Amino acid sequence: MITLQVIEPHWIKGHPDAPEDQCAHGHIQFFVDSVIYAAKEDGDWTISAAGLFLLRTVELDHTPQNSVAEGNYLIPCCGFSVWPTEGRRFPFSITGCNKGINPEIRHEREKVRLTLGEKESIVDFKEWAAAVLNFVRQVELFYENCSPKVSMEDELDRKGWKMFWQEWRQRKIQAEQQLKKN
Repeated sequence: MITLQVIEPHWIKGHPDAPEDQCAHGHIQFFVDSVIYAAKEDGDWTISAAGLFLLRTVELDHTPQNSVAEGNYLIPCCGFSVWPTEGRRFPFSITGCNKGINPEIRHEREKVRLTLGEKESIVDFKEWAAAVLNFVRQVELFYENCSPKVSMEDELDRKGWKMFWQEWRQRKIQAEQQLKKN
């Protein structure tokens, strides 16, 4: 059984609401049966970036050679800048620091293999997709319960965040459709 959940969501300075802050933070619990990939005690993570990266893993593998987080971690400490990019796998990058949790996610027919160092789990694709969608809904609920975000002054930031949410919505719809058909 997969446990993938947001614990104590907040904005960067610990505030329960911050209209100018674009990226949500919180603790994450990520377990598969007795295998712990992330625990509340492991720290504070950027749950918005983690949500998008996890959505990408519903369709794509995440490996060191072919990362869905390009230059960041699957569960990143930071995801403070979202900027359009060219010539990369994805049309924008999410910049962070050099701290995070980075399990590999590999699709093997109707199964998904999760590996982090010596830790390894194999789960059904449907269970993985459902866990990711549940996590994404938790992040969305946090945003919905806060004030609307203030438009950013920097055009590059505005464009990057617009692209972020467009991909989020598109990948969420695709994940829901895959879950229904499998």
